[in-house]
Amino acid sequence: MNIISFSIIRMIRYIKFLSLIDVANFIFWLLMFLFFLYNLPQSDYIPKASFLLGVLFLLLAVVIYFRTVNSGSRVIKLVLAIYPAIFLILIFDSLHMVMPYMIGDVYDEALANIDYAIFGFHPTVAIEPIVTPSLTEIMYYLYVFYFPMPFFILVYLYIRKKYIELDKSIFFFLLTYYGSYLLYFAVPALGPRFYEPITDLQNVPLNGLWFTDIIRDTINFLENNKYDAFPSLHAAIALVTIIVMGKYRPNWLYFFIPVTIGIFISLVYCRYHYVIDIFAGVAWTMICWFITEKYHKLLLNKYFVTFYS
Repeated sequence: MNIISFSIIRMIRYIKFLSLIDVANFIFWLLMFLFFLYNLPQSDYIPKASFLLGVLFLLLAVVIYFRTVNSGSRVIKLVLAIYPAIFLILIFDSLHMVMPYMIGDVYDEALANIDYAIFGFHPTVAIEPIVTPSLTEIMYYLYVFYFPMPFFILVYLYIRKKYIELDKSIFFFLLTYYGSYLLYFAVPALGPRFYEPITDLQNVPLNGLWFTDIIRDTINFLENNKYDAFPSLHAAIALVTIIVMGKYRPNWLYFFIPVTIGIFISLVYCRYHYVIDIFAGVAWTMICWFITEKYHKLLLNKYFVTFYS
């Protein structure tokens, strides 16, 4: 009985140190674990997926334990600070291990037809008259700038020790990321760069000046899951960043709003997305913003701690 009581006390102690970030990460980890188990008989990724999901669960457990220790160790503080980014990157890498076994139809035809119904033409084809090597180079710089873009505001909040605001912002980001990942399963699409009826109409290659090929090849190499056109996560996360900046560092918007507009244009110019993907990314961001604004403070005050303090 003493052992059982001790175990229960320890469990309650750990639960008291849970953050909303932990809960969001665990819920998506659990979904990926269940998807993996469902497809286990036909999976080609059993060793890799088992290892990756195990590492993710261990990371989550270690982070929660570190929080209970309340140590001044720089290593522990570093792990706690960067853990959401590590978890998110590894989760993204797990998508290609389960998604091919979960999806049915691919929706490129439907998405392309929606674009055509709205505009009367295919945007990636219609934009060809303005394609030049110098503009292509700029567009790929804008496209890749999406990846570090959120860190500007998140690092600012961290340096200023605005930990509640940091927690809320990361929850907003994670909600947008994870919801988009689930929509990949619901509406898998490759994008206009792979959809043959559109690629057959493209006559102008996207040749750049210096780094275009390197950027494109690197993205293709790192992007193991190719069914990620709908919604546009580039559009969604760029907009999340703008919303967070507008609240905590509005003077930065003079630079980042034009950059975000450029990113939106690059999504079509570089042939990664249909315009409807961008609309969907914006719509999903607005839903996540509403959820965050309505529930984060309420849940944090009643049940959870900040992921870092």
